[in-house]
Amino acid sequence: MKSTLILALLSVSTLGACIDQQDTPSDDVSADPRLATNSMLPGVISPTSIYAAPLTGVALANSGLEGNPGGRSYLGYIIDCALQTGQSVTSNYQLSHYTYPGNIGIAPAWTTRALTVTEMRYISSCVLSRANYFGQAVTISMRGDAGGFGTTVDEAANYNVEEGAFYGNIFATLGNQLHACNGVDQVRDGDTYGDLPLRQCAQPDPNNPGFTLCGFVFDGNCADICVVNGDHYTTCNTQTEVITTRLYGTAP
Repeated sequence: MKSTLILALLSVSTLGACIDQQDTPSDDVSADPRLATNSMLPGVISPTSIYAAPLTGVALANSGLEGNPGGRSYLGYIIDCALQTGQSVTSNYQLSHYTYPGNIGIAPAWTTRALTVTEMRYISSCVLSRANYFGQAVTISMRGDAGGFGTTVDEAANYNVEEGAFYGNIFATLGNQLHACNGVDQVRDGDTYGDLPLRQCAQPDPNNPGFTLCGFVFDGNCADICVVNGDHYTTCNTQTEVITTRLYGTAP
């Protein structure tokens, strides 16, 4: 059984201020960063221009996102996806220090330059895949072509329930550029198996046609609009920076 390393998604130290512990959500991240839990509420996702310059503490403090726990949680997921293990960025916001550690490593060079378009899209896909309608932590296996998405034999063997795929641009300011499609096991089995009932962001919203329950643009069934590469999708519609999510178990 693969060992699991507990990493704080946001670690906070304070100077003369009392910070609510809810400001420091944590993810369970395995020795392979592709396997992680998620509990980010989709409502915290908002456009930000931090992609346009090197990722520094000053940039974070000026981002407009650190003034509330939801914004800090959102930044934590962005940086967790972008930087690699051993990297972190610390900001000084008002009277508090906030440290955001990296993990997956899609864009480790972001600390010295702006993001490329490809990096922006892969980070976006990673962040979108970790949204949870209920705010509940569920372990997912993230599959994709970007660096940092290697796997282990145990993960490949044990996480075989295909939930869906996520892609788009969380940094964009014009229109809704957050997309998802429904995976084959979610389409076939609905909310009847394993952790599928706890993962709703790739499913269509019956009360809001054209969108998922998390407010992402719903593009249909992944099998109809995506290109398959082994255990994941590489292109959905016209976007090549895609993250496929699989859940624990093997669908019946």
